[in-house]
Amino acid sequence: MHVENACVSIKNLSSREDFPFAPLEGVGPNLAGWGVIETCLLLPESLCVMAGPSACLRHSAFMAHARGFTDRFHMLCVPELDMTLGNHLAEVERGVRDIAARRPEKVIFLIVGCPDYILGTDFTGVIHRLEQSTGRRIILGAMAPITIGLKDSPFTSAYTAFFGFLQHEKRHVDPDAVNILGTFMPLSESGELYQVLRNAGVVRIRQIPLCRDLTEFARMADARASLVLHPLANGLAGRMEKEMDIPQCFTPTSYGFSAIDGEYAKMNAALDRELDASPWRKAAEAAAAPLVERLRGKSLAVGCSINGSPYELALALLEFGLDVRAIFARGTFKPYEWDLIGRLREQAPGVRVYNVSHPNLCGETEAFDDIDVAYGVDAGLFCARAANVPLSRYQEQKHGYENAVWMLERTCEALDHPVSNHDWIYTHNFLI
Repeated sequence: MHVENACVSIKNLSSREDFPFAPLEGVGPNLAGWGVIETCLLLPESLCVMAGPSACLRHSAFMAHARGFTDRFHMLCVPELDMTLGNHLAEVERGVRDIAARRPEKVIFLIVGCPDYILGTDFTGVIHRLEQSTGRRIILGAMAPITIGLKDSPFTSAYTAFFGFLQHEKRHVDPDAVNILGTFMPLSESGELYQVLRNAGVVRIRQIPLCRDLTEFARMADARASLVLHPLANGLAGRMEKEMDIPQCFTPTSYGFSAIDGEYAKMNAALDRELDASPWRKAAEAAAAPLVERLRGKSLAVGCSINGSPYELALALLEFGLDVRAIFARGTFKPYEWDLIGRLREQAPGVRVYNVSHPNLCGETEAFDDIDVAYGVDAGLFCARAANVPLSRYQEQKHGYENAVWMLERTCEALDHPVSNHDWIYTHNFLI
């Protein structure tokens, strides 16, 4: 079967070179989260202008509409020939200036596509003139899928650009304040992490999506530390630590109790507070037990479009005593994932890891007809007969033990009321 060329047993995955790359790969069905446009518009008082060919703009237009960002998202269609010859710069400058004249936002992200990125188009003069004429801050970014796996992704670069609004703030260290970085759908103030932090005296908790304006966003400069929930925010947190002396604590979204134990231990050290999450763990264990029983005997697959690491979720499911058969992943490994992969090699060496971008996997579903539950819309595309549990970044976002229970609840709900992947993508707007 061609599918065999697109996978590797996890027992044989010990370095990036072991991953089943192909000489020519596509953009796999796994990029269902945090596009460049969405990332930019997390910043309050900002708008985005994207300039490029119509084919590039189309996808971003769908995403902006699905996320409710159309009011702050503008498109400028530029012919490919004009881009190749550099004749589009004047048109881009005029378009941004016209939009700025009609909008109150203080920040404008100018996003270009792959053609400008490949050609190395120099927008320095355009940006300088626009800042002089509009009085706005203009930030250049790129939506360039060809950069996936190369240094910082465009998404990370866009998020890290927010540092420009913090670096000159005068810092007044507030021992009772903390930043939570790396959320798209913000954590609820009534959720577990908020309650645990507040019980330990950390009463000022700030998330970028909840900042009403740039003034409130600027108060992130006063935080005792930053808790980083998604690797996307590592660049921003790293600059805040290096240049503003705000310590960072990487505590990624996790689903296994042992992983969550470790995250809270790291937070204890970073905040120099005793965070007591034991009541939430005890409640989660009681709530999880009957849900796990419903999944006994089911075969499971995990994709990489979930909120979190597919390797951590696979490990969590195995620790619950469940049967994980496959992981759908990309060849861009996060440093912390190698420890997870090592533990998976010990516990379930037969689990297979598939490259979602491999052309031999395209359109293949028969090989996965035995899968009962698929986590992530990308895994669901291949496991066509499985109940799909998106665990999308655009659903509720939770952190801690309640996140593990939420995942199990969504799984049982998917088994009771299955939704086709077609409906997830086109009706529920989990676009890929």
